[in-house]
Amino acid sequence: MLNRLEVGNQALGRRARIFLQVYHHACSFVGTYSKFHMSALAVSVCCISYNHESYLAQAIESVLMQRTEFDVELVIGEDCSTDNTRQIALDYQKRYPDRIRVLLPEHNLGVMRNLMATMDACTGTYIAFLEGDDYWTDPHKLQRQVEALRAHPECTLCAHDAQVLSDDGTTNNYVFSSQFPHVLPSTEGSITQDKLVAHHWFIPSASMLFVKAALTLPLPAWFSGVHSGDYTLQLLATRTGLIYYLPCIMSVYRRHATSLTHITHRSLAQNQKRIFENQQYRAMMPKHYARFFEAYLEHLYFEKSELKGVEGNKLAQLYYYAKAVSVNKERLAFHISRLTKRLVQ
Repeated sequence: MLNRLEVGNQALGRRARIFLQVYHHACSFVGTYSKFHMSALAVSVCCISYNHESYLAQAIESVLMQRTEFDVELVIGEDCSTDNTRQIALDYQKRYPDRIRVLLPEHNLGVMRNLMATMDACTGTYIAFLEGDDYWTDPHKLQRQVEALRAHPECTLCAHDAQVLSDDGTTNNYVFSSQFPHVLPSTEGSITQDKLVAHHWFIPSASMLFVKAALTLPLPAWFSGVHSGDYTLQLLATRTGLIYYLPCIMSVYRRHATSLTHITHRSLAQNQKRIFENQQYRAMMPKHYARFFEAYLEHLYFEKSELKGVEGNKLAQLYYYAKAVSVNKERLAFHISRLTKRLVQ
């Protein structure tokens, strides 16, 4: 009887040892899988820069200060600046070769082509956007945004509030959301594509974190001809999801004499780009949004008619006036009636 008990105990001991070996192996696998799963949540920061020698270091440092549970890479598209911007970017890449990659085109690409190339080079599951003259102010920004998108898988873009800063003192500094109280919520939550289309641009660019898959990179070829790169990205991302908005200030949107927003003005070149992008939006988006883009086109054609008149080109002025009144067939009768009243008076 004793021998049988000893044999039984030995068998149980062997089974226990085998079980413990399998258990420890499983725990090791789970730990490895968890680390792999977290690294798969990596964020790429798409940073485009041109002649930003006074600002780029602050933008880069604001990325490096991010405290996250996942890897973050910074991809800088340096577009052949004429100042010291490229050297600043390369110096940071040398100091942080495992975190920063600098793209060096042989010739100036222009804003949109540089953005397209830099986006295409991003490898993360998520892509954050940061122009070289803006910067982030909260070290937990990326962590909070990734957590928000993971908690709300129906969303493909996360955005937040920002501080607007003017370097030259021509305008008062203000909170970005104060300009859009009818659109941006005071508490966190989802924003639909309907609202994005109806109200156009109301999201600060340095606040954007995209689900990369929603952008279906590479970006379409026509993207190179648009005027508003950030708004176009928002429309592309929300084709398959919502926007999740965090009403906290975590970045600075800088307005200064060399910023794209500041230097673009009411010109024929800008007008043509805006006409082109709205034509693309109308073609790309669901048909029930057409009336919004047609309203923008109507305004832009009237503007172009006026600009052509200032040039003294009467034929072109009449042509674009006709384009304006006919872009939306539902409003054609209204325009004909208004024009008739003017001719009678």
